[in-house]
Amino acid sequence: MGSCRLTYEDMMSHPEVWGKELPKWATELAEKGYKGVCAVDFYSDIFGDDLEEERLPDDYKRGEYAGIAIEKVKKTDDKGNLVLDNKNRPRYIGRRYTITKGNMKLYNLIDSSDNFCMIAPISYAGRVRKNDNARYMYALCIEVDHIKPKTGLQELIYSWVRDFLAVPEPTYIVCSGAGLHLYFVFERPIPLWRNVFEQLTEVKKYFTPILWSQYISLASDAIQYESINQPFRCVGTRTKAGSYALAFKVGKKITIEQLNSFLPKELKLNCVYKSKHTLDEAKRLYPEWYQRRIEQGQERGCYNRHKPIYYNWIDKILKGAVVGKRYNCLENLCSLAVQCNIEPEQVEADCRRIAEHFERLTNSEDNHFTEYDVLCALKTYHTASEQAYRRKIEYIAKKTGIPLTPNKRNGRKQIVHLMGARALQQINDQVNGTNWREGNGRPKESGTKAQQVFDYRVAHPDAKKIDCERETKLSRHTVLKWWNWQPEHEKTVDEMTDEEYEQLFYHEMDMDIMFDIRQNGRWSESDEEELTAFKANRKALVSPLKRIEMRNAGFKVSQEAEYDAMREELEREIEKTIWSGARREML
Repeated sequence: MGSCRLTYEDMMSHPEVWGKELPKWATELAEKGYKGVCAVDFYSDIFGDDLEEERLPDDYKRGEYAGIAIEKVKKTDDKGNLVLDNKNRPRYIGRRYTITKGNMKLYNLIDSSDNFCMIAPISYAGRVRKNDNARYMYALCIEVDHIKPKTGLQELIYSWVRDFLAVPEPTYIVCSGAGLHLYFVFERPIPLWRNVFEQLTEVKKYFTPILWSQYISLASDAIQYESINQPFRCVGTRTKAGSYALAFKVGKKITIEQLNSFLPKELKLNCVYKSKHTLDEAKRLYPEWYQRRIEQGQERGCYNRHKPIYYNWIDKILKGAVVGKRYNCLENLCSLAVQCNIEPEQVEADCRRIAEHFERLTNSEDNHFTEYDVLCALKTYHTASEQAYRRKIEYIAKKTGIPLTPNKRNGRKQIVHLMGARALQQINDQVNGTNWREGNGRPKESGTKAQQVFDYRVAHPDAKKIDCERETKLSRHTVLKWWNWQPEHEKTVDEMTDEEYEQLFYHEMDMDIMFDIRQNGRWSESDEEELTAFKANRKALVSPLKRIEMRNAGFKVSQEAEYDAMREELEREIEKTIWSGARREML
């Protein structure tokens, strides 16, 4: 009997075949009354007969999708010799398997391999396992690690029994070696349209800290947040300790309605698109956009970033990366390399230099940072897909463990920083033939007695001159002199010409970078005040190109959120059109 048919009961009844080593928590789950499930029953229940038929790659059929399994294998050269890294350790690569209807390739892999094998409960279009290709989710899986030895499991089970801050009862629990994988299997697979993918990501972020609470996990202050399409160790395959990953049946499959009952209002799932504009309306309202995206089929646009952001991230991860999040730190560097247009030779050199530092952080023989990790991270750079551009700061901070707040480090005096900022300003003025001070200084007469009188009249429109005299303590002559004075009108960012706005935008960006690269010490009080004042007064928060696009669509700079929401709706309509051949069984 292969390991595909292996259950907890089989291991206990035939130790001479399977050995006595059990994955952690297996005995405790069995004692709770949960019954063991073999890999065949487990994956048959998750995927059913929903995956595509076995066919040649060239015979791809629209609307049918496959699962993807990955086996970690040692890399060999053309002669079959092992490829070693610079420390004479084997290098590893990921070997991909396309899982089709019946899951036979998956079962053969489980039975034949002693390597680390993993799969996500998701189907994909094509043969590349990336977010853009994810099509249907069959189960939401959340890993719980570092469970407290005596009470952690009981507290975990209590989390789907209690009334307050509860989670749904998982359909299965898999003992993966040291931790547990909780599978919430859906009655019907969920189509991963872009908005649903993002919603499910937020759902997983919501449930994860509940399942990693201080009562359950010893690592509640270092929670591991993972993508919804994160692959996990296959049931029936070998664990790090040499045992087998075992599955236990816990509860029933869940529906969207049941999942929503455990979520706050703002996170409840809505799998039905409600677009504000039809494609015909979009064609009439936004003809240039319609021609570029629909008729010409061009990809969604993106904005590049300044190169100092890339180098600043290198500094952050060299100082702040920890074991368990090293790969995510390096992978995000590759994402920034795409955004900042860094040359490939530079990116690869930086990644390998950082990898050497990451390897020195290794504290366990089974957790080295290898060439395989570097190559996986570099995929983000070489594929340069849209997901490399669109990452939220909160997501990056959770995945990498690096807090993304303004750096508060500065050992140099304020005058040195101001000299650097002024030098940068002078260079820009020389190149552009401009004067950065124009339009950026204090308005004429502001801060004077004239401004005091004006401010008083604004606050007290019905007041008389004598009232202003008494309450401001200004002289009669001063009040009379400035009673009808008004400050000069200062252009808003929407009133500026494109050239004026571009000049302001890059001036503020340069100033922002100057603040960001202050390091090697602590900031003085005056530095903090300067930064606070700068951020409070910054006006050009939207790139010049995006400002033009927003203006042409009838939006002001202050309406960036509304503009992005409108664009997102249109993008969803495109996804709906592109995937029109897909099965649309909405829950």
